[in-house]
Amino acid sequence: MEHTQGHPEPSASELLGKYLHRPSILLPLLGLVTFVVYSGTLSFEFVWDDWPQIVNSPIIRSWSNLPRAFGSDLWYHVARHQVYYRPLFVAWSMLNYTLFGLRPWGWHLGAVLLHVGAVLSVFWLARRLGLEYWTAALAAAIFALHPVHIEPVTWISAASDTMVTMFAALAFAAFLDARDRERNPDSKKRAAWWVASLALLACALLTKEMAVVFAALVGMYAWLHPAAEKVSPGKRILGAVMEAAPYAVVTLAYALLRKHALLHSTGQFDPSHGMIDVARTLPLVLSIYLRQLLFPVGITGLYYTPYVTTAILSQVVLPVVVLGSVLLGLWYWNRREGNSTVAFAGLWLLVGLAPALYLRNFGNGDFVRDRYMYLPSVGFAILAALGLRRLPSLKGWSAPAVQGASVLVLCSAYVCASIAQQVYWSNDLLLLVRGQSLYPGNPYAMAGLAKEYSQRGAYEKAIELAEAAVREHPEYPYASLALAETYIQAGRFDAGRVMLQKALRISPDYAKSETGMASVAGLYGRMGDFGQALALCDQVLAKEPNLYSALYNCGNIQLMAGHYPEAEQLLRRALRSSPELAAPRHFLGRALFFEGKNSEGQIYLGQAVSIDPSVYDYHYWLARSLQQSGDKIDARREYLEALHLDKDNQEVKLRLAALEQR
Repeated sequence: MEHTQGHPEPSASELLGKYLHRPSILLPLLGLVTFVVYSGTLSFEFVWDDWPQIVNSPIIRSWSNLPRAFGSDLWYHVARHQVYYRPLFVAWSMLNYTLFGLRPWGWHLGAVLLHVGAVLSVFWLARRLGLEYWTAALAAAIFALHPVHIEPVTWISAASDTMVTMFAALAFAAFLDARDRERNPDSKKRAAWWVASLALLACALLTKEMAVVFAALVGMYAWLHPAAEKVSPGKRILGAVMEAAPYAVVTLAYALLRKHALLHSTGQFDPSHGMIDVARTLPLVLSIYLRQLLFPVGITGLYYTPYVTTAILSQVVLPVVVLGSVLLGLWYWNRREGNSTVAFAGLWLLVGLAPALYLRNFGNGDFVRDRYMYLPSVGFAILAALGLRRLPSLKGWSAPAVQGASVLVLCSAYVCASIAQQVYWSNDLLLLVRGQSLYPGNPYAMAGLAKEYSQRGAYEKAIELAEAAVREHPEYPYASLALAETYIQAGRFDAGRVMLQKALRISPDYAKSETGMASVAGLYGRMGDFGQALALCDQVLAKEPNLYSALYNCGNIQLMAGHYPEAEQLLRRALRSSPELAAPRHFLGRALFFEGKNSEGQIYLGQAVSIDPSVYDYHYWLARSLQQSGDKIDARREYLEALHLDKDNQEVKLRLAALEQR
């Protein structure tokens, strides 16, 4: 070994450790690794609730609507029973729309950057909780890479979970700075941290409801770490209440604002299941969340866990035993540690999940969602980091070597599992196929997949799946609605009318919402019931004149009814609302074609093909427009493209043959 002035040269690992001990180097590197792991999501599409929440949102298209976001439900245009009050998430959506329009890559970029921000916030929180540097770094790395976070990072509509966690972690870290007299002896500086903490809590609350537990977390921390040593239990409790009180006041103010904004919402209360059903099911739900934290495989957005009514031994007793053993282990570990970090991390995990444990707020079976674990998993990341840093030496391996190898194996496994499983969120078809294969009894997966198959022309498969959903879940309204849509798409109009009426009887609120009316109008229009369809169009456009789905559906209804000027007007407005989408351009082109404005319509038809060349209709109608204008060569090319997409289409074959003869 070489020596310099009597001192051995540091090894590569020592040099790396020296540089990474600087937060200015470690944190950008951790952020870069996190971004790379999720960089593949930039090619993902809008999926699932992204369509009503983003593409079809009438609010996000103008900053002038921001006051409206603070005074209404996030999904007010979708259903009257929703209770999602998230104005800051709407503001984030407005920013994304301003920057990227409806280009999914930009929205996914924003979601990944939010996750990076949350990771950095967890590092700061861990340091303020007293974790030494490398343990805090490990907690942040575990939080960054854990596959349970796939849903809120890859699914844009779940970015509210990322935002609320980032704000909550920052708010708690600021609270810790505000009460740390040794670190901040200046009272003005502590007051500034305290005000910042309250402001950040307000941001968290206005992002998602999960932050309502923040005051409880403050109280628990203050009780575990009283400001003065050797205080009586009574004074200890009083001190905790006093420290939590300002945060409780902010939460109460939020609750009043939320109640005022959601005054006309009917809520999601489930009257068909009582607290006994909830008590029987809670152990199973908690054990599933624990399993996903410890063994994050089978990740999906469509878990299905209905209320427990049978199999009491396996679904109630066994989960209670497992959960009790885990709690006992955490108690013993905290007692051995001699401080309260383990206890507080465990409480963060459990209390942070509490808002998602009132099962009666959810539909039967919809109790488990990975996004609900995003905020609570901060506690898990801290516990996992503490556990890994306590690993002892083993058979000739030093303790640091054992710990380093374990960290490398765990993080590598997390990266592989995250990359392998995030791909299922890339489009609706993969998402629904994944969910239906893992949980075949899930009615949402069955109905959603049936609609996807129907849109792709696989009508027999779609009808079979939708009929099974109705048969197995007759009380589920969207199963009947999906079956009605598949019947109508397949041209079975009589059966479609019957099933549509049944769906509207089961869920009368659906047709009262703006998007519901637009959807039902589209179904009536497809069946040729133009009177009913246009009557619904008048109602929805009077209520929400800028709703994309209403403009698009009603424009198409006018087109099918032969009212071409009216169709043109509505489709132009739909196109202004969503200029990145191919469909409104295509149908506007068709309306202009039938109006006798072929040269102008041809421009829009060509643009639709350029945006999305995978749709048969786009090539077919562009070919007809080109043929009308006398461009036989390009018309032939487009007919051939249409035939490539639908090889058995007789109409295209006839038109192509006629074109060849000429």
